[in-house]
Amino acid sequence: MLFFVLHTIAEKELKDLKRILRVASALLASALLAWYVSPQVYRVLHLPDCVDADTELTAPALSARYQNARLVRESEDERLFETSKIDVTVSMFGVIPLRTVSTISRARTVCAGGKAVGIVLRTQGVQIVGFERIAAAYGDVCPAVSAGLREGDMISAVNGEKVTDSEQFAKLCENVQGECLLSCLRDGEPLSVTVTPVKDADGTPRIGAWVRDGTSGIGTLSFFDPDTGAFAALGHGVTDVDTQKLIAPAIGFLTKATIRRVQKGNGSAAGELIGQFSLDEADAIAKVERNTAFGIGGTLYGADDGSPRTEIAPGAAAHKGDATILSTVDGETRAYTVRVIRVDVQSSPETQGMMIEITDPLLLEKTGGIVQGMSGSPLLQDGRLIGVVTHVFLNQPSRGYCLYAEWMAEELLGLS
Repeated sequence: MLFFVLHTIAEKELKDLKRILRVASALLASALLAWYVSPQVYRVLHLPDCVDADTELTAPALSARYQNARLVRESEDERLFETSKIDVTVSMFGVIPLRTVSTISRARTVCAGGKAVGIVLRTQGVQIVGFERIAAAYGDVCPAVSAGLREGDMISAVNGEKVTDSEQFAKLCENVQGECLLSCLRDGEPLSVTVTPVKDADGTPRIGAWVRDGTSGIGTLSFFDPDTGAFAALGHGVTDVDTQKLIAPAIGFLTKATIRRVQKGNGSAAGELIGQFSLDEADAIAKVERNTAFGIGGTLYGADDGSPRTEIAPGAAAHKGDATILSTVDGETRAYTVRVIRVDVQSSPETQGMMIEITDPLLLEKTGGIVQGMSGSPLLQDGRLIGVVTHVFLNQPSRGYCLYAEWMAEELLGLS
């Protein structure tokens, strides 16, 4: 009898405990949901600074597709010290510590940019940006999709013949008799695809894929090494405006750009720099050799122009407070005041490191904040190059993200 009573009490206590756990879990989930949708959460937009060469020679109005938008929350993370002095522990077999050695990192200097430039990229082949169905005698078909091709795939050859541009690619497909072998790259990996073109209503053989062979737009030169001519620009990779895929491999060039006017940003749409630049490679001021998530890089022609050198500060030196950005929004490169409102501690390269807010009244009057074309503007704090503008908050254009200049220099200039 006593055992039965004790057993009943234990069962009742267990049920009460389970009920308490369920209520606590529901309250915790509700609190997390409330935090996630709170007004302090902002939407971040990766600025599409480079666009199709067939459109205007500037960054376009924003696409309705925000694949690169993401949700972030303002953080109180802050750098507390600068790690120019590093302690390295020497150990036996990686396990038994023997002694600690202090090392001092070597100062790296570059010339800060801020000039608006025209960017012209050409794909090494053609990139698939979309598909369409073709009305064949036996029904609507899309040979490209049936063969397994995807948006973003780069086609470099047809039956072993190198693809140079979209027009030549279309002619190669038209001349195919039966199947054709496409040499492709998907996310940097080689791929071979066999596809059989079908004839459209006009009798022209097609595979049902829309392709693009280049893109162009306005961006900002971030910094360069006057000794080698190596440069870094944009602060983010050039992606296709339709697929949002990184255009790689790609080569191209920079030309001088003239800003004619500014379309101000507001809470519903990002602004843009309206200008013009040459698409002729004979007018190039630099060769573009790399297109990465951290920006574009290559070699300037005649880089040693007497510009003052600026030290690249380690990311650990960043702190909340006043800073300046160099940008060209009215025909002249100027320094504008900003405020660093967030810094993140990073032990490896990341594309977002600091959040800034434009405080300069003149820049706010001209642009409303950060606009398309300003991506790549260098950020200086305490007299050193600390970061580069990369993203803007779509619903709060006075705020945006910067990546640390040290990561960009490592990725694009090989400075480590």
